[in-house]
Amino acid sequence: MHKIALLIFLFFHGILFSQSQAQKIDSLLQVAETANDSVRLRIFNKVSFYYIFNDPPRAKQLLQNAIAEAKNKKVPFSEAELVNTYGIYYDVSGQSDSANYYFKEALALSQQKDFETITVMVINNLGMFHWNKGNYQEALDYFFQALKMNQPNTSEAANAIYFNNIGLIYQEMGQYEKAIEYHNKSLELRRRYNKASEIPASLNNIGINLAAQGKFDEAEKILKEAITTAEAANEQGKYFDSLSSLADLYVTQGKPSMAIPLFEEILKGRDAFNIDRRANLVPISFLIYTNNQRDNIKEASKYVSLGNQFLKEFPDLKNAAVDFYRHASETYFRTGNPKLGGEYLQRSLDAKEQIFSDKSAAAIADLETKYNLAQKEKDLAETRANLVERELEVEQKNSLIYGGIAIAIIFGLLGYLFFNQQRLKNKQLQKENELKTALARIETQNRLQEQRLRISRDLHDTIGSQLTFIISSIDTLKFGLRDTGGKTKEKLSNISAFASQTIYELRDTIWAMNKSDLTWEDLQGRISNFIEKAGTASANVDFNFSVRENVTPDITFSSVEGMNIYRIIQEAVHNALKHAEPQHVSVEIDVKENQYILTITDDGSGFRTSSEAKGNGLQNIQKRAADLGGSAAIKSEPGKGTQVLVTFNR
Repeated sequence: MHKIALLIFLFFHGILFSQSQAQKIDSLLQVAETANDSVRLRIFNKVSFYYIFNDPPRAKQLLQNAIAEAKNKKVPFSEAELVNTYGIYYDVSGQSDSANYYFKEALALSQQKDFETITVMVINNLGMFHWNKGNYQEALDYFFQALKMNQPNTSEAANAIYFNNIGLIYQEMGQYEKAIEYHNKSLELRRRYNKASEIPASLNNIGINLAAQGKFDEAEKILKEAITTAEAANEQGKYFDSLSSLADLYVTQGKPSMAIPLFEEILKGRDAFNIDRRANLVPISFLIYTNNQRDNIKEASKYVSLGNQFLKEFPDLKNAAVDFYRHASETYFRTGNPKLGGEYLQRSLDAKEQIFSDKSAAAIADLETKYNLAQKEKDLAETRANLVERELEVEQKNSLIYGGIAIAIIFGLLGYLFFNQQRLKNKQLQKENELKTALARIETQNRLQEQRLRISRDLHDTIGSQLTFIISSIDTLKFGLRDTGGKTKEKLSNISAFASQTIYELRDTIWAMNKSDLTWEDLQGRISNFIEKAGTASANVDFNFSVRENVTPDITFSSVEGMNIYRIIQEAVHNALKHAEPQHVSVEIDVKENQYILTITDDGSGFRTSSEAKGNGLQNIQKRAADLGGSAAIKSEPGKGTQVLVTFNR
């Protein structure tokens, strides 16, 4: 199950004020009345940050006044800092365009005056801004920039923020080992520098990734530690984040009764304290999921309505919307509304596809490679400098005391240095070869995808347009031969219908060709669309499409396998409509003991399987089942309908 660590921002000047700090706001404002310009503006910045999460209108007014004062009194450092906080105000308010504008303005102000601390802060905030919008490539670019800028500085503790954010991106991408590596780097720095308010976030992220790897006992222990440390640090936002992760773990383990009370506590708590309300779509999605699993559809529908209202308030929540649409789709299917079910399933697929593509994955790998190579070159240069310095020291000392011995030591050191340099060079060459291999693999994959797209475009532009031309020409012939006998018109109509059907099948083939792999969600959405279209074309036939609960959505098929499954269902339904005149057609998909079972049933006229020869349709079904490594059985009797049963293993 998809898990998201929802954080709004991580800033150098701290996270939300605790309740005890909130009591100091009035006294800070009193101090500001008599303080000099620089101190007063810094106080306004901190107080405004507090009000962003507690009294947004007041925060906006205070920031506007403070920015105007900073400009009038020519305090550029405070102006850049306040404009950055103004961008935070708009991002938290969900006004993305304004947030992006003020972040870019703050970056220009800080770079113009060489305010490095603010520049790094703004770059990190731009990374968070793009991450919250689901733009992973841009987000990771900004995080690596911030990490690289901070390297020459002495504030090593600040690296924890960037390691944490990079880990979260890998976490979103499903690269859990990589994510844990960066989260552990962040946790080590936060513990070393006693960052009590930030430790719970690292523990929570590590727990999420352990759970994703199936290490449930380790994950539960880490998440409970995150909850305890968040309570001790009076960090309510992080407390709710960790509580949400623990509830998610219980859902994954099949313990909904333990998860539901935690989700309900999170929803009530965040609303009551007005803490990170944007994150509430995640527990709403899980409450829909858990109630679906418990067949409590009435309760699930209540949370679907709540989630729809929530997305109207925060329409830019791309990441969390993927799971919400998917679970809401299941609720609609269970309530007998396949139209909305299919629509919400398609929304989930569209949101997921928009978030990530192979192109962005390659760009992410390239960014990390650039940073790592630069860091290794820096480390190698420092090592060489240290070796040379030690060599000179040894030379000077031994030349004064042991002239003869010095020559031997120098030769020994030179030999060691040459050997060490050669060893480092070999390692570097090995790393370069590995990098070249990885880049070649990525390039090959890209070329294959380009080839698929080119072939699909050619099919669409040539064969598709030619078939359309044939249909148009036949229609013209029919009009010109309107006085001709009925057999000729019938033949022309049959050719036109065949060409139209060929176009539909060509579109299905192009759809499968454009993907190297098909997820079960892709396939289910395609089948739902086909069933819905069949129902529209045959209004007097009742269609039913059902997927059993034990069919997990994370299974993937090759494009050939997916197309075979789709064609089997399509062929069986077409045969029923064409030959059997049924009133009901049912398509059911189930999994038993790692064996997939497709059942297509109709109550039509049926036929004698023992005496009648199998037509091309039934032969095609059996051939496609064999291609899947399975088998197809057709059961039918005159007057008792037909059942097509296809089984195959994964």
